[in-house]
Amino acid sequence: MSLTVIKIDPKFARMLLALVAFATLVAAWFFIKWNFANAVASRIDTGQPEAASVAEWLVGLAPSDPQTHFASARVFEKTFNPGDLTKSLIEYEAATALSPNHYVMWLSLGRARSLNGDDESAAVAYALALRLAPNYAAVQWAYGNALIRQGDTEQGFAMIARAASANPDYARTTALTALEMFAGDLNRVRQVLGDSDATNASLAAVLAKQGRFDEAFDAWSKLAEKPTKHAKLGAALIEQMTTAKKFQFAAHISTDIQTGEGERPMTGQISNGGFEGGVKLRNAGLFEWQIAGGAQPQIGLAESGSHGGRYGLLAIFNSFETAAFRSISQTVPVMPGTVYEFEVFYKSDLKTQATLKWEIADAGSSASLATTAAMTPATDWTSLKVKFTAPAACDGVIIRLAREGCSGPSCPANGKMSFDDFSLRRL
Repeated sequence: MSLTVIKIDPKFARMLLALVAFATLVAAWFFIKWNFANAVASRIDTGQPEAASVAEWLVGLAPSDPQTHFASARVFEKTFNPGDLTKSLIEYEAATALSPNHYVMWLSLGRARSLNGDDESAAVAYALALRLAPNYAAVQWAYGNALIRQGDTEQGFAMIARAASANPDYARTTALTALEMFAGDLNRVRQVLGDSDATNASLAAVLAKQGRFDEAFDAWSKLAEKPTKHAKLGAALIEQMTTAKKFQFAAHISTDIQTGEGERPMTGQISNGGFEGGVKLRNAGLFEWQIAGGAQPQIGLAESGSHGGRYGLLAIFNSFETAAFRSISQTVPVMPGTVYEFEVFYKSDLKTQATLKWEIADAGSSASLATTAAMTPATDWTSLKVKFTAPAACDGVIIRLAREGCSGPSCPANGKMSFDDFSLRRL
């Protein structure tokens, strides 16, 4: 096999090598310049006063890089200079033209067009973003709002409802927007948003904030997985309902989100009246026994000598000062305007100049509704009863231990007092 040798003129070879080296240097220069501009553009601080100058310089340095145009657009969007919104729109248009398959470009372009008053073109940009990213909540949200602004409420609300289902951050705003759009008509709101858990959770939050507590509770009642998925919302609703003196609603919600085996609060019933569920000395719930902090009297469960069941509540007094008195109370949901009979069993060897009674008070105003007779020394379990009418304007009462007769700084008390089997009976 013979070889053919091709001879190249040395001068031509040197010239070819020089051209290759020059082309390599030029390519490297453009590559380095493009990457430098891209890197700086991705880190530009839009809040700095020199940001606009830097953005324009980067665009000049790498005019074919969509990132430099995008960064420049963001800078001009956030200034307060006349005409900068137009500059921002031009840069977003350029960035999108250079990167037409990136949904963020179309999403940002849609927002820029909307800011410049062109809602129709904005909707077109959002539609293209949705085509590229059909399952992204941010795109659904933007496109849905654009459709609503154009008057297409059916498709628009369906779109933002999808966004709210995917991202809870949009849920409350979705409900608020729909309520405002349809003048508070819940039937119409559910028609456009659907009757999903996401819709009802957001409606419960918004309606409660608006003071529409009956409707908020109705929306809450439609939810599934309350103890696991909606416990945080439930806690917020309980606080709002309590502030609004809606104790029956608060009790129902408290029951709905309770995960343990403890007794559930019920309308017209004292919770844990026999203390078989124990008591908490701190962080007790709204409808549990509330025992104030302090050292006197000492308060805890007593296992021996209870009236019924295994436990009773024991208070041991050994104090001299008037201020040494820990309160014991419980908030109970009731039916407004209804007559109840309260009963408690006690025994006592307490020696004090004060008078101790059990008082029923309006949970809304704290005004006294009724008090039992004074508790006198009793070696055997003794029943105390009193009738009262639940307030017409409030559906909650407070059962609390009241003390009278301590007017000065000193009020000696020594001895023990036990309580058990608290109950309410509707008459």
